Amino acid sequence: MDHAQYTTPEGNSVATKMTTTKAVTIQTTATAAKPKKAKKSVQATGDASAIVTLAEAQLGKNYVWGGTGANGFDCSGLTSYVYSKAAGVNIGRTTYDQVKQGTSVSMKNLQPGDLLFWGSVSAPYHVGIYIGNNQYIHAATPGQGVIKQSLSSYFYPSAAKRILN
Repeated sequence: MDHAQYTTPEGNSVATKMTTTKAVTIQTTATAAKPKKAKKSVQATGDASAIVTLAEAQLGKNYVWGGTGANGFDCSGLTSYVYSKAAGVNIGRTTYDQVKQGTSVSMKNLQPGDLLFWGSVSAPYHVGIYIGNNQYIHAATPGQGVIKQSLSSYFYPSAAKRILN
């Protein structure tokens, strides 16, 4: 397990525990059946909270085509960065890679940390992170950068994927 610490724009220090999928599997496999369920639920909640917190810390950063941090992000660079740093999960770099990860979820059953995709399911052109309360964070456009928006019928995702169990 690795630990990471970062500071939000408000100056709050946030620490996260990063694990690989293999480490989580080994950890939960060694746990008894009843605690396993409780542990898995707590772990997913913790990871989802870290995903949302780190995504929120990126608000206001620049949109940079091909960007994966430091100087800015494009949409899939943001999601890749957040999942890698906050949860230790490699979801791939492009929307094409990312849409193949996790399990499909209904738009009616979204949970914080779920990935939202726009375009066709086999070839999405945009991705963002659902943060709860009908809102998501994404690297929108060069003029907007990383922003928080509400889901709307005008720009509605075509698919959602749950990466965290």
